[in-house]
Amino acid sequence: MPGLPPATDPAAPPAVVLAAVRRVLAPLVRVLIHFGISYPALGGLLKQAYVEQAERSFALPGREVSDSRISLLTGVHRKDVNTLRRPPADAGPPLPAPGLATQVISRWIGHPDWRAPDGAPLALPRNPRPGDGGRSFEALVAGINRDLRPRTLLDELLRIGLVQETADGMLVVARTADVPRGDLDRLAYYFGRNLADHLAAAGDNLTGAAPPHLERALAFDGLSAAAVAELSHQAEALGMAMLTRLNEMAVALAEADPPPPAEARRFLAGLYVYSAPDQLPQETP
Repeated sequence: MPGLPPATDPAAPPAVVLAAVRRVLAPLVRVLIHFGISYPALGGLLKQAYVEQAERSFALPGREVSDSRISLLTGVHRKDVNTLRRPPADAGPPLPAPGLATQVISRWIGHPDWRAPDGAPLALPRNPRPGDGGRSFEALVAGINRDLRPRTLLDELLRIGLVQETADGMLVVARTADVPRGDLDRLAYYFGRNLADHLAAAGDNLTGAAPPHLERALAFDGLSAAAVAELSHQAEALGMAMLTRLNEMAVALAEADPPPPAEARRFLAGLYVYSAPDQLPQETP
């Protein structure tokens, strides 16, 4: 395969791993080209990532990671390592994650106090009203964060389409766990978060971390477009049922057993469906 080192070189990385990385890079590079991220720009990002990960994950016990060690591990020149480890003082803050909106929607669809008898998220008034049992969007938000004005969050949820307002002024969840189409900030956030965690899990498994992470996928070829459409429909229904149930459990567990802030951990379970032409080589007649 072009670009891979000879398999006879004992110091070379495993050819099968390089081939796998090349396959992973293909769809990523399509995204980069789409958004005008050139090879030199990616090179700068890669150089920073190499330095950060060498410093974070490959320190020797009881010893500070030196510039020389990072240079040895990564192949990045020591002068560049020194510069990259000391970012400029005017570096902007990282983009904020839409965490509060996610928490509100998760509680709305997952906590029994905010669901109808059939399990669907309740339709809520904006503010408390007589006869509503204290259930309102304002009360929902206050149960998670009292420092944020509910109106501010509601405006954002309405804007990205996760919440809709009915003709009688009630608020409803548009679609549980929907993708915020057309909102580049959040699409990019979920792109980075979901792919990074999936790759972290797969990378741990590849490098032999124990215990292994659950990582399973169904792959089936030789299907018609109609068959793919039916499978995609079933995958969405079955997958959403699984994610909804896990969300219910997560809400209950977080409420029943809140950890100290320093011991809090995050959990992510993912689901995706993809189809493409088989791209099988044509057999010679």
